[in-house]
Amino acid sequence: MPASTAKKKTKKTPARAKRRERRFVPNSLESSKLSLIGGGAGALALGAGVYGQWIREPAVSYATYLVAGGALVLGAAMWFGDVTAHPVRVGDAGVAIERGTELSRLAWCDIERIRLEGDKLLISGEGLTLELPMSAHKVAISWLLKEAAGRVPDVVDVKGSVVDGLPEPRDTDGERLEVKDVQVAGRRCAESDQLITFERDARLCPNCGQVYHLRHVPKKCVTCDEALGSSAIGA
Repeated sequence: MPASTAKKKTKKTPARAKRRERRFVPNSLESSKLSLIGGGAGALALGAGVYGQWIREPAVSYATYLVAGGALVLGAAMWFGDVTAHPVRVGDAGVAIERGTELSRLAWCDIERIRLEGDKLLISGEGLTLELPMSAHKVAISWLLKEAAGRVPDVVDVKGSVVDGLPEPRDTDGERLEVKDVQVAGRRCAESDQLITFERDARLCPNCGQVYHLRHVPKKCVTCDEALGSSAIGA
């Protein structure tokens, strides 16, 4: 009897859906009023101190204090002005602030509240709060609020008048990037509480990013109520 020539069929792994986000750089032409006022006051005190200590004859007795205080205030204004304006990413993986090569990220499913406090938009989750200055990130904040309203509307605590004062989101805004290297291993399945040991075992809600074990994907996402099943995507 001739040997069977039938080949075993190999199971094809479905192509991994690409998740995308937009990267927004801060508006470098705008700074917070506090930084501007502090920087101006510090520079003025520093200049007066230098004049009173090394140029004026006789030297002013308190000039050294002006130099030290002015330098301190100016340095603080420059420092805080810089740290509040980092690039921001908004998209399928949630919201992230980019500090050099490090990303501080909150997935949509992990965000507990989005609110305005003074001139800053605060995005709060368990153990992490991201701060975005309105003056430097109006376009990013406009996109963030638009995405949040469609994905996790219950966490948005921002008045409509604030949204109306922001620029209208446009398709050309920001730099489009593919989401990469978002770690889900170590998290627990939101449906079964099973530990996700390997990235390949995880399935994500395409709407809010909630994490499930591939064997326990519910029909609807437990966080945003989005229909799942076969719509869940690989991590």
